[in-house]
Amino acid sequence: MSINARPSIRGFIASEPEKLETVNGNPYVKVRFGQERKQRHEDGTLTDLGKTFSTLIAYNDNIERIQNNYVPGDRFIAQGKVKTFSNEETGQDGEVFVASGIGHDTAYTRYDVDRSPRRSGPEHDAPAVAAGQTAQRSAPEASHQPVFRAPDPETGRPSTAIGI
Repeated sequence: MSINARPSIRGFIASEPEKLETVNGNPYVKVRFGQERKQRHEDGTLTDLGKTFSTLIAYNDNIERIQNNYVPGDRFIAQGKVKTFSNEETGQDGEVFVASGIGHDTAYTRYDVDRSPRRSGPEHDAPAVAAGQTAQRSAPEASHQPVFRAPDPETGRPSTAIGI
């Protein structure tokens, strides 16, 4: 069986997520994101090429996930696909990234892991089932960073937070 690989992007949230509806009345979330561009030279040095900005959209469970957990400045990694479209008003072509999954970028985001039991749901069950355990995400702290706690292996109760 082959590896299930999909395109992904890495960037930062540049605008407040906005919930909208398609022409058919289906809800989706739209957010501007930025990416820092750098060029590596043969001598190992980097040249900063500036930032570029694009649009990310998402449907279904990702609507609430993005609205509730992301604010401008948050670093993320998203999986999905690039969709090209023609703007009928301007006649120009454009691109959006359609996210099928999104998470905070652990290279930039500090968080703690909470593996205590939680509510079920498709976004929660798949990793837990694969690992043979359940996990729950606590409410974000004032800094808007997710909080997770790992259980004590002997008691099963949440232990002190693990910072990453």
